[in-house]
Parts: sequence; C-alpha cells; structure tokens
Amino acid sequence: MRTQKAKSGRSSTRAQSWLRVLLAMLFMLATGSVVSHAQAYYGSIVGTVSDPTGAAIVGANVTATSAATSVSFTTTTSHTGAYSIAQMPLGIYIVQVSSKGFKEFTATGVEVHVSTNTEVNAVLMPGAVTENVTVQADAVQVETTSASVGEVVSGTQVRELPLSGENFVGLTQLSPGVSAAQGANFVGKGLDGGVNFSVDGNPYNMNLFLVDGVNNNDVGSGRTILVYPSVDTIAEFKMIRNSYGPEYGQAAGAIISITTKTGTNKFH
Repeated sequence: MRTQKAKSGRSSTRAQSWLRVLLAMLFMLATGSVVSHAQAYYGSIVGTVSDPTGAAIVGANVTATSAATSVSFTTTTSHTGAYSIAQMPLGIYIVQVSSKGFKEFTATGVEVHVSTNTEVNAVLMPGAVTENVTVQADAVQVETTSASVGEVVSGTQVRELPLSGENFVGLTQLSPGVSAAQGANFVGKGLDGGVNFSVDGNPYNMNLFLVDGVNNNDVGSGRTILVYPSVDTIAEFKMIRNSYGPEYGQAAGAIISITTKTGTNKFH
C-alpha cells in the first residue's frame, strides 16, 4: 500500500514538473513571437560632445525635445564624449547640451526620420551655464554612423506626387537599383495587386514591408502587402536597399519601413 502511494506521489510530482516546463515553453513562444515581429522603425539622434580643443566632455547632459509634442528624451555622454538617443518618433527636435563650466549648446530644427540616425555634434564653449549658444541644424545630412543605403520619402511627396490608384508603392520605383518584375501591378491593392520589384538583383519576394515596425508581408506569396496604408495616413517611409543592420531580419532584398502619422499638441 505504501509502495503504491509513493509511486502515485512521484507520478504527481513528475506531472507538475512537466506542466511547469510546458507553461514556460508556451510563455517563451508567445513572447518570442511578439518580439520577432517587431522591427526597428524609429529614428535616433547620435553625436559627440567636446570642448574647443577637441577633448571629449564626459557626463554632459543631452536633452532632445519634440517641437510638436514637447516630449523630452535625455541621456549623458560616455567616457569618449559620445551619446545616442534611440527609439525616437520622427519629427522636429530641439537638442540641448549642458555641462558644468560650459555655456549651454542648443541645436534647433533637428529632423528625425524613420530608421535613420541624425547626427548632432556639440562643441561647448567655456562660460556660465546660464549662457547659451544656439545653432540651426542642417536639414540634409550625410550618413556617417551607418553603412545602410536608402532614401526617405516624405508624407508630402506621398500625398502630392501623382500615383496610380493612390498606391504609394509606385514611389519605390524611383530609387536606384530598383526594377519592376514581370506581373508587377502598382495600381491594384491586396491580392489584386502585385508588389513585384527587384532591388539590386535580389528576388522580388525577398523584400520586407513594415508598418510602424510590424511585418506587413503576405505570408503565402511573400511578394505583396497585406494592408495598404492610405496615402493620407503615411507620415513618411524609407526604403533601405542594402547593408542594413541585423535588427531587420526576414529579408535579403530591400526594407520598406512605413511610419504612420501621430498627434501633436496643436489641433489641426
């Protein structure tokens, strides 16, 4: 009788252990599936902070404030004077840099675009913290922090350029190295359309479309889009043609990262 009870107890313990393992695996699969479908689509502000001699300023405070929403992002410089503010919604920002014994540095009109690093380097001049040096950021920058190659298409271009059937996909054909494949249809949408274009010689079903960082490809064919955003809802999109980082998986061709509009503090 005791032997049967002992065996029954051991069987119950094994069952509970297997149940815990099963629940843990299900949790990992559930959370992993969410993470794997989310891709980087925000922009970043990066740069260095130094004094007039070129020496790095360690621990300087860097604040980027959105001109549209007044939301602020803060960080401090590293031992090399470098800083990085990642995962920033696109828009216009005011970047302020301050450190004890130096005048405050302010850069206005800093543009953050989808999947793009915007570089703002600050040179702090000796003086009181209450003094301020203001500069206007360059609207056009050369990418020096990443090897990726791509172009940003603004929402104004999407809305105002002539498009067949109000399908933004036609604008992807304006980038170098892009050629339409047989059966391409940039007028129809969904299964009636056919986003068949090759980028730098890669197969047309190797492109990846993202909407606000979420995979938007048709799983069956891999060549078309499930949801076509309205041209009025697109804030901008970027077509990254090659040399993109490991944060963009699932594709050997181009990455077309679309960002939709967000609200501001002002009523329109």
